[in-house]
Amino acid sequence: MKISGILLLFFTLFQVIKADEAVLDTDKDEVRPGNNYYILPATTGKGGGLTLAKGENGSCPLDVFQAQNSKSVGLPIKLLMVNSSSGLIININEDINIKFAAPRYVSMCNKSIVWEVDKGFVTTDGTQGGMHDTSSCLFTIQKYEDAYAIQFCPRATGCSFVCPRLKCGYIGIKPAANGARRLAVNAPVFKIVFKKAY
Repeated sequence: MKISGILLLFFTLFQVIKADEAVLDTDKDEVRPGNNYYILPATTGKGGGLTLAKGENGSCPLDVFQAQNSKSVGLPIKLLMVNSSSGLIININEDINIKFAAPRYVSMCNKSIVWEVDKGFVTTDGTQGGMHDTSSCLFTIQKYEDAYAIQFCPRATGCSFVCPRLKCGYIGIKPAANGARRLAVNAPVFKIVFKKAY
């Protein structure tokens, strides 16, 4: 077996071992699929949450931004598991879809509010699920220092669920000249916490 094969085997085993750790919210409860949460910056845990707005081209689908108001918790999201046998909690390193829990925004564009990555930016109009044709909509939650970070992790087209990740990158904030803070892949990492939305 070549060195690259050994490294791939180690990486795959490491992912499986690490996948058992539950993601916790700010109340130290396990994060559950389908529940509503705010994604907030770990530095404050209070404001600067995520919201939707028309992107740089000023059209649909809507893009994901960090609210400029430091007191705004933004819009609630849902984390959705793509593997139905995963269980009833969200674990780190587990494939998920992320969806805004804000139906009123669907009518603005008549588009899905499931996250996807397009041209390096986090936008909406994604497809829920975990097959190869939804790879632009697959994310994982990772431990990042003393908090969490979202990682965009598409799979190679046609691969099964044990296929290694390709082009993985952390989701971060990419500021624009007008002060807008758009979510993008491989921008400075956005360290986050999950707060229950009641």
